Amino acid sequence: MPVALLGFTMLARWLPVHRARTAAATGAAAGQQPEPAERYFPVPVVAGHGLFAVVTVVLVLLTALKIGGS
Repeated sequence: MPVALLGFTMLARWLPVHRARTAAATGAAAGQQPEPAERYFPVPVVAGHGLFAVVTVVLVLLTALKIGGS
């Protein structure tokens, strides 16, 4: 559960940053703070990472419940 909560927290932090990038059509003006690195994470990479995380958690849960054993 802590890993899943951390993942959802990171997703919640990434979404506003990504939306701000798509909303801003112009570059940063001189004197503004530097852009966070999260703005440049590609959406397919974030989605794939989340998908693999969900699959991993499900497989761990199934293993802990001893479902599908040989």
